[in-house]
Amino acid sequence: MRTFCISVILAAVALGFSDANADGQKLRIISWADYVPADLIAAFKKETGIDVEVTLSNNEEMISKLRATGGAGYDLAQPSQDRITSVQRDFGIYKPIDLSKVKVEEFQPALLDIVKRNTTLDGNLYALPYLWGTDGMVVNTKRAKVDDYPDVCKPELKGKTAIRLRRPVLMAFAFAAGKDPFALYGNPTAYSALMDQVGAVLIACKPNFKFFYDNKDQLLNGFPVR
Repeated sequence: MRTFCISVILAAVALGFSDANADGQKLRIISWADYVPADLIAAFKKETGIDVEVTLSNNEEMISKLRATGGAGYDLAQPSQDRITSVQRDFGIYKPIDLSKVKVEEFQPALLDIVKRNTTLDGNLYALPYLWGTDGMVVNTKRAKVDDYPDVCKPELKGKTAIRLRRPVLMAFAFAAGKDPFALYGNPTAYSALMDQVGAVLIACKPNFKFFYDNKDQLLNGFPVR
């Protein structure tokens, strides 16, 4: 497996967790698959006596659901950190975090600082770090030689690759081309131009993609059963 060092931080965002709900029976979470495991739910229930209801989703689906309800229907949302301030600015679907009710000393300081910097809008903090990781590339080295992302566009791999239809893939291709998209965040015009360049590369490479996937299950289901 080849990995590239773009951290993917899943943030916890407050929605409508009221005192009445805290005293009631259920905490409603909308999150990605596998990010709220059964043992965590059991530990939370044991400590608080509150049941947990998890709705599985992804960034865009999550935002669509919350826009449709005006942020109602859930107590906690867990989008990626880059889908928080822009969404809040446009749609106002999140509630700010009340840090007086958070044990901030229990967070890893550097990770907390990153999330605070990226999810603060008009003086309000809208998220706290929950988990992070890297996107990776999996290669069957017996069948293909792939050293970096541009290699998936080799002619001999036509119809034999799959990619995730999400921004981290664009970022990975940009880094592989020697660019630093993070350095362009303060220049929307330059950043958009870079993403257009990467998009053009992926469009030209489209014959190599057997399918596009959005989650783990779609990827695993795309592999033939031997």
